[in-house]
Amino acid sequence: MELFLPLLFVVVAFYLILLRPVLNQQRRRRRDLSGLEVGDEVLTSGGFYGLVRAIRTQEDGPQEILIEVAPGVQLRATPDAIQTVTRPASAAPEATPEVTVEATDETDPT
Repeated sequence: MELFLPLLFVVVAFYLILLRPVLNQQRRRRRDLSGLEVGDEVLTSGGFYGLVRAIRTQEDGPQEILIEVAPGVQLRATPDAIQTVTRPASAAPEATPEVTVEATDETDPT
């Protein structure tokens, strides 16, 4: 009985320090992947940020996700390659027009 309480303390500490954060991270990742939509910004496990352009579900193979990492450059990936959803499509800012600044020569005194 005298070893039971320290053993119980070690098991509870192990759960709180090591196991619980990992389980929460897995739960969050599953939730993010199940709610993945076209237009979401994602971070891949390879370190690429991109926008989801298509989600294809195949009958005889794994699910395929097309990620646009640059204009005209698309990557094919599986859901395992998605590390996090950095910005859902619903939270994406509206497209803002690009502002161009023209250089002027202000050294001319006339």
